[in-house]
Amino acid sequence: MVSTSEPGLSRAQIDELLQRVSNEAIRREVHISLFLVGGAAMALAYSTSRSTRDLDGVFEPKAVVYEIARLIAAETPELNLAPDWLNDAVKGFLPGDDPHASVYFDSAGLSVRVASPRYLFVMKAMAARESDVDDLRVLYRLSGFASANDAVDAVVAAYPTRTIKPNVVYLIEELAAEAI
Repeated sequence: MVSTSEPGLSRAQIDELLQRVSNEAIRREVHISLFLVGGAAMALAYSTSRSTRDLDGVFEPKAVVYEIARLIAAETPELNLAPDWLNDAVKGFLPGDDPHASVYFDSAGLSVRVASPRYLFVMKAMAARESDVDDLRVLYRLSGFASANDAVDAVVAAYPTRTIKPNVVYLIEELAAEAI
């Protein structure tokens, strides 16, 4: 992660980092598959003024990606990246596959898919963090929900074994009212 005193990585900086990952993968003669969620997905695809402190996602081959991330962190001290700036800590919160993910970057060394608006919405809604409200506002509109009930149903469908907390429903109702 970038230290909290830093504003975060911009879309341009993320693009540069992804190109560096790709170049290093090509040099190592491997191909990396990366699925991005969270702030990085927002910054790249849905809110270009957004920044993020790290890149959350799932990827293969895992050990190679972590090695490359540490190398890039060491080679770019001006970005103040932590060795785990590219990490998969979010994997336990993912609601399965995203059939509507879009390809953001594709090269001989790296394929990057970005989560769809609806996928990100249900993840961020389920977390119901105050820091995600601006993202949720954008994602609600992009997801094409017909109503608050439609959005709540999407969260329930994505997380069928979890209880949806009342604050999640309330937040979604507020977002729906704003979107009218």
